[in-house]
Amino acid sequence: MYATGTLPERALEELARDPLLAKYCLVGTAPRGTVPLSDPPDLAEDDLVELVVRPVVITVRGLLAAGEVPVGEPGVHLPSGRIVVPDLAPTEPSRVAEAITRLHHLLIAISPATTAVLAEELRFCSAGLLSVLAGDHPWNRFAHHVPTAQHELLQEVLRLVKDRATAHRRDPGAPRPVVALDLDFCAFHPRARVREALAAIGVTGPLPVLPGLYEPGWRPFRELAGLPDDVEHAEFRRAISWDREALLTDELAPGVRRFAGDVEQAGGRVVLLTGRRHRMRAATEESLARHGLGHLALRTSAEGADVGEQKVAALRGMTGWEPVAAFDDKEANRIALAEVFPQALVVPVAAPGFTGVDREDAIATFETLPQPVPLGRGHLARPGLSHATSIAQLRLGELRTRPTLWRQGVRLTGDEQAGIVAALCRKAVETGARLGDRVAAIETGTARAIWQVVQAKLFGASRSAYPVEQAEDDLSRAVSSGEPAEFVLLGPPTKQDGSRLKALGGLPDLAEVAMLARVLQLDAATRRVHPPGIRVTALADPSHFRVRDVSRYRDYQREFRRMLALTGADRVVEVRNIDEAAAEFGCGDADERAELLARHRDRYESALSGLDVRADPRRALAEADERDPGCPGQPRFAAMFRSIVHAVDVPHGGEEPVEFSRRVYAEPFDLADPVLGGTRRELLALAWDETITYLANKHVDAELDYAAMWRHDRVRMSLSLRPEPGRFRFVPLGGSAVMPWQGTAALGRGNEVSTDFAISLIDQSYLPVWAPEGRSQPWFMVPPNLVRDGVLDPSVQDGIQLRTK
Repeated sequence: MYATGTLPERALEELARDPLLAKYCLVGTAPRGTVPLSDPPDLAEDDLVELVVRPVVITVRGLLAAGEVPVGEPGVHLPSGRIVVPDLAPTEPSRVAEAITRLHHLLIAISPATTAVLAEELRFCSAGLLSVLAGDHPWNRFAHHVPTAQHELLQEVLRLVKDRATAHRRDPGAPRPVVALDLDFCAFHPRARVREALAAIGVTGPLPVLPGLYEPGWRPFRELAGLPDDVEHAEFRRAISWDREALLTDELAPGVRRFAGDVEQAGGRVVLLTGRRHRMRAATEESLARHGLGHLALRTSAEGADVGEQKVAALRGMTGWEPVAAFDDKEANRIALAEVFPQALVVPVAAPGFTGVDREDAIATFETLPQPVPLGRGHLARPGLSHATSIAQLRLGELRTRPTLWRQGVRLTGDEQAGIVAALCRKAVETGARLGDRVAAIETGTARAIWQVVQAKLFGASRSAYPVEQAEDDLSRAVSSGEPAEFVLLGPPTKQDGSRLKALGGLPDLAEVAMLARVLQLDAATRRVHPPGIRVTALADPSHFRVRDVSRYRDYQREFRRMLALTGADRVVEVRNIDEAAAEFGCGDADERAELLARHRDRYESALSGLDVRADPRRALAEADERDPGCPGQPRFAAMFRSIVHAVDVPHGGEEPVEFSRRVYAEPFDLADPVLGGTRRELLALAWDETITYLANKHVDAELDYAAMWRHDRVRMSLSLRPEPGRFRFVPLGGSAVMPWQGTAALGRGNEVSTDFAISLIDQSYLPVWAPEGRSQPWFMVPPNLVRDGVLDPSVQDGIQLRTK
């Protein structure tokens, strides 16, 4: 960055520590090619927003988070797309308010879309940044914060849901997880109804807070509002309207729709338990439908009955389901639920802007922080990997495609690319050999020694799933005959670039190279205890579970085989077509496959008859979950659909393909959108059909006994973090649960190769490193601090390595 020399050393050091700010901001004398904000470049409206307005907001936000206020009028350096700030001063309230007010007027003059940008970029501020933005200026109303305690509690609920759902998949007799939400002052905020009730009893004008529904909140409200003692709670309660028109004015609590979707994605179900009477059910259902929650189960209450008891009875009546959490604003209801369901988290809810719940452990909304934590908002996070296991875990609506940064990547020479591959494989083999030597020093039995090798943290370590007895059975023939130990792996299929949000192209990248390096590491370690080493059969399935034209995966398969030769892994790994291998093993009669597939497709189509995902996707999925014709051990339809919908090809590309896909997937079930609704309907219909095909193929494989390919003296390698019993958990990229073909290669801490979803990497300001052949698909991506002036930091080539655990 440029500096005037008059800036405090403290300020320069702070800016240098923020790699995002360094990519967006220049400080000091404006270089040639800079235009002032008061005379912005002549660009189309969308370009003005993304190349001028948003970078200015991001820059100023980052400076404020770092304790600095921009001084003077910023400019835009057109060659680099960076924002030039003449000078900086320490933050103090009057200076912050003055600078933001002046800047706001400049941005509004450039584009009226400035307010939308501010609403997006000032979400999820840290508590520190929130306090800096607390002054009297136009940005104050956009500042938004999610308390850490609330985030952690909601994440704990989702973890419990996921764990219970996993237990149910393994044991269908185990109950499935359900989360219970109250409605009024919990999932719904009845702000308009409360104000009308207050007006009806003569309380009007500005109010610092509003009262909750129950007596405990009335006195605090009355005291804060300065009302006399004779304004009684009973009058207020009688004045609250419960008719249809009034109920339809209720606001959905922030984060509820997303939280409900996260519970469903994790394998659970949300049920709405309310004290609203049965006569209010129709209006409540109408309101829920308007907010996109019409598919959720609703339990209303009978007149005169105890609400807490009825909520308990409703949950007890859900056969096969067990509550893991319940959220309620009324203490009596929480007590009743906690007594009967001690295993569940019972959470108090204090709706923001209302009195009534005075508990330190109460949550205000159902919002959580996006994963990973958004950059430049005062959080302690640096650009990093998401560690998401599914792209559905990402808040696509909150992510940015950052066009001003994309041009700041670097292209490798052929020698540099070859050097990275060689260094990665060499280090992997050396580490594997050292592991093997340690095992050989303490273990005498060959099969047990190989088992000790595969249980190392380098490869995944899951002793419960793959016990030593299983290994001795799988390895007995190879050990006794002195042949390589046989391993079998399902994959690779092809790069999942259909949505453009997972991978940015259809060819293998550094993630596949790293996977092959991991296999070489496993071979090197095994050779120290079993000199013949290993042999891996990779059962490629590019068109087995999902119908794909050969042109869709031919280039991937060709390039993958080239990487086998480049890394030297071709002496260890053989790629086979899964159906050809099955025929050799005598897995059923291959001629029966088409007939069996048609029969199982018909079975699913019959079970799901009448459901139209293009009309009401949430309701269709909820009903499909009830009708699911699968069997124990097979994936459930709704869960598989939610995975496949992110893997199918987006029907239309748009002028900016990644941004178009991000917008489509930000709210894939919002079919009312006049621009994107049609595309989303096509996407959902395609995913529905592909889900049926995928599950039908799973059943056919079971009938034709494809499992025989990994029985009979072979070690079955599982890429799942929760493998089925009897399978060796093989995690090719260490801590990353995203398979190489499901994402984009990226470097994590310590230059360790990992993989992540492309859209998250772009949002986190990772920069592309392109292969020398001139492809538009990055070979891998790196944090912004590893590229300086178009040159890749030498530490990458010198330090690149596999994760050790």
